[in-house]
Amino acid sequence: MNREHIKHITNNHYRKLKKHIKKVAEDFDVEAIHQFRVEYKKLRAFLRMISHEHGTAGEIKIPKKLKKGYNISGSIRDLQLQQKRILEATNQELQKPEAYLTILQREIDKLKPELSEIILEKPVTESKKKTDASIPDEFQLNSYRNFVQQKWTAIYTIIVAAHFSEDNIHSIRKNLKDLFYNLKEYVGVDHDIISMSIWMAKDENYFIKLLDELGSFQDKCTALALLKSYLFNSLNKDNQELLERIKKGWIIEKASMKKLLVKKLKAAIVPKQAFHPGKSSDSQSLSIS
Repeated sequence: MNREHIKHITNNHYRKLKKHIKKVAEDFDVEAIHQFRVEYKKLRAFLRMISHEHGTAGEIKIPKKLKKGYNISGSIRDLQLQQKRILEATNQELQKPEAYLTILQREIDKLKPELSEIILEKPVTESKKKTDASIPDEFQLNSYRNFVQQKWTAIYTIIVAAHFSEDNIHSIRKNLKDLFYNLKEYVGVDHDIISMSIWMAKDENYFIKLLDELGSFQDKCTALALLKSYLFNSLNKDNQELLERIKKGWIIEKASMKKLLVKKLKAAIVPKQAFHPGKSSDSQSLSIS
């Protein structure tokens, strides 16, 4: 993959980012925000991958302004989705937790002007200029192998150690997404062979479903985090009791989701021969050749 090909890919990501961020600025639609954030993640994953090329000084990072816009848009979307979840959870209730919904809307209204200000400063254009200056002249097959190896190593290390904290499950999801987003970007003689190694004998649809399940678990964690007890202090007793019932139900759902995910991760991703992070890459069952 030469510089021209690399620029073609980054230009495509930036073109889509500009289109999506323009839509976000119009009305902060939840789907527009989602599309903007997905494209940001695809660009970030590609920049991480090409940073593995020899001669590239450190990771090519997206500048702070666009990153901040990504983070703020994520917070807005989380709050918007929380409003939707609460309304769905109280669909059969005569009363709605209006005070809590108002708190969520107030937080959204605080964040919108901040995001609008960032968008006016054209962070996508700024980011493109900075990352274009750092991309390598080429990206070789061996660097792609190293990237894939590093991502699977990070995933296996968590699974074999059985450290399934919320943060670690989220880390597994991020690493799988980096692999997934970059799977079709690299064009080389051994691309098909490497692709098979990435999926570990599973087809693409299997991993799409797995990523969806990991995303649903992350959403549940976020939903519970947004039901923090300090938000209840200003609510009346009926609203507090209603939200506590919702919270208890979500905790049970989250535990069930985690149990199924852990079982699936152990069974589907770890190869038959256990992975040992301390061994050399030649002796590991994680072989990409």
